[in-house]
Amino acid sequence: MRRLLADWFNNKGNQATAAGHPDRAIQFFKKSAKADPTWSTPHFNLGLQAKFAANWHQSLEHNQRAVQLNPTDQGAWWNLGIAATALRDWPQARQAWRNAGLDVPQGEGEWTWASPATACTRINPTADDEVVCGQRIDPARIIIDNIPLPESNHRFRDIVLHDGAANGTRSWHDTEVPVFDELELWQPSPYATFQVTTHTEIDALAEICLNRDLGFEDWSTIRPLCKQCSEGNPGPHACSNTPGQHRLAVAAQSQSDVEQAIEEWQRKFPTAPPVQIELLLPAT
Repeated sequence: MRRLLADWFNNKGNQATAAGHPDRAIQFFKKSAKADPTWSTPHFNLGLQAKFAANWHQSLEHNQRAVQLNPTDQGAWWNLGIAATALRDWPQARQAWRNAGLDVPQGEGEWTWASPATACTRINPTADDEVVCGQRIDPARIIIDNIPLPESNHRFRDIVLHDGAANGTRSWHDTEVPVFDELELWQPSPYATFQVTTHTEIDALAEICLNRDLGFEDWSTIRPLCKQCSEGNPGPHACSNTPGQHRLAVAAQSQSDVEQAIEEWQRKFPTAPPVQIELLLPAT
């Protein structure tokens, strides 16, 4: 009888979630957990709600309770690992990833993959989302390699906390890589975002910037996508594409770093037109 009542409340919580009413869903899931304290599912769902609200202590606690009641719940272990990573609770994160089936060495401190994996993350997924690529350093974090548009309030080499399930794919150097939705900015980058105006000898400028450990990107390659394309692997599809402005972005820790790169470039191409540098997004 307790499980039947708990299941009814849990289903109502799922319905409220689908209808976009998270506060109502949380109340139903709490009633479900109270109706049957031995059932792990409502705690998993409460942990899920807390994850999407970035309430990391609550997410950690509910997922801990879920795996206590059901140690085989891989989803709860994974969400526990995400919450522990958000809180920088490395012993708990290591245990969670290990119980989720990952080969994690013994230890107490921060753990990262020895060989980061290329992946993409959808930053600001609930607003004006943008997909950027980077290096996935553990199951829940990506270092951004692109230079995001300034309106995203993200930067080159930000470390982003992301969800566990991929939501689409992208082609990267003839390889299909997963796209993970951002949960929050885990660690901001020291890089600022600049724009330069020249369109001459772009490849040479890119090489100079990369040799100086600066980010470089031709924003003219950015392509607006509809939701269906974004959450799949963009290919032949009837969506509206409006070409963006032909802009060059440079990521640097100071404007002088950009100026020195431009000076080196101008020495190689003295007939190139003057370059204007505009700060679009300062470093944090």
